[in-house]
Amino acid sequence: MDWTPFSCVCSSSYFRLYLYIFNLSVLSCRIPRVWKTAHVIPLHKGGEATELNNYRPISKLSCLAKSLESLVNSQLKSFLNENSILSNYQSGFREGHSTISAVTLVLNDLYSDCIQKKHCAAVFIDLTKAFDTVGHTLLLRNLKKIGFDAKALEWSQNYLTDRQQCTAFNNYESDFLAISKGVSQGSILGPVLFNIYINDIAASVSSLDCKIHLYADDTILYCSADSIHAAVIKLQNSFNALQIALNNHKLVLNAKKTKLMLFSRSLNSDVNCVNFTTLAGSTIERVTEYKYLGIWLDETFKPHINKLVSKCRQKLGYLYRNKACFPMHARKTIVEATLLSVLDYGDVIYKYESASSLKLLDPVYHSALRFITGDPYRTHHCDLYRKVGWPPLAARREMHWLILIYKTLSGHMPEYITSLINFNNSNYQTRSSGWISCQVPRVFTELGKS
Repeated sequence: MDWTPFSCVCSSSYFRLYLYIFNLSVLSCRIPRVWKTAHVIPLHKGGEATELNNYRPISKLSCLAKSLESLVNSQLKSFLNENSILSNYQSGFREGHSTISAVTLVLNDLYSDCIQKKHCAAVFIDLTKAFDTVGHTLLLRNLKKIGFDAKALEWSQNYLTDRQQCTAFNNYESDFLAISKGVSQGSILGPVLFNIYINDIAASVSSLDCKIHLYADDTILYCSADSIHAAVIKLQNSFNALQIALNNHKLVLNAKKTKLMLFSRSLNSDVNCVNFTTLAGSTIERVTEYKYLGIWLDETFKPHINKLVSKCRQKLGYLYRNKACFPMHARKTIVEATLLSVLDYGDVIYKYESASSLKLLDPVYHSALRFITGDPYRTHHCDLYRKVGWPPLAARREMHWLILIYKTLSGHMPEYITSLINFNNSNYQTRSSGWISCQVPRVFTELGKS
């Protein structure tokens, strides 16, 4: 791969000047040192605010540096897509891929095995400061392996080296220190470079009858067997091989946040005796529910819906307490951005949960509509739908489900999703020959039907 000169249709003299600087950077394989200076802001991820591990470092970079990265990123992504370089098991920061497609695949695999009366085991892997531990030498080696030419490699090396950062919090700043490894969280190129860095990790378990899926550094390893203990043993062997691959990439496993979860229609009573450890001998905790890419996984989606209701009520409480601060014309936009987006996320995944569980979301939704309209509590929800112009949650879930099906049939979803669809092919010409007809698997359980 080699960088091609950037072009712009804008006639502004400022844009032409910026474009000249960007092209000069690519041609000379040099980036201004000030563009490689970052102010790191600690962003609280959740949990105890006094625990340093609960903060994510976000780098604030120069706007011009991020503009250059955006142009380079477009060319890099095109190169990766055209040559099918990234692993099929990686969904992070890729066009057409999403957290929902990743969760859909994992759940489809797990539930399909459970329907066949198999026992499944999964380990959710957490890495300590994954983006900050990327080794530059190994990354450059991977870039050369996938086809970077000498010029592109030289520019990439200059991009990675001679960087410095300081920590900024409130009005305080630390001294600047040099960065010897890692890619910046908050940069445009960082996530794509990280994907290239760990691209070959999935191959370490591909021959061990175990499945793996990655979303950037969020990794799940899972398998099935005829018994719980057989599944755990199989998973342990794959987990050991994966840890060796992580060590070779200088990535550090966070044993405290890595969790084991078992999926089965009939768990044995001795399931508590299952022992699952790291290569260093640390025991991995077994949990009965886990938040994977924003979706709480369990035997049912009741825990996810309950936590979703609680989260939405907290948001609504804040909105109602500060209702006087929001003008009427702005309330719809505020609810759409802060609350409706939360209700819509992942609704196609828990769409077939029991009606009694799904009904718990309706009062929260109606309360949000009353916040927009200012109507009293006893206002009928049909009047609220009409005034705001939004359909019921059930209709929204159905619409999102149909959009997902359309994207799958039209090839706009990842290959691992589109490959799950099988079509009915007939040699006879009938009135329905021009229709899209899909095969529906034969199942005999309620879980399988849903």
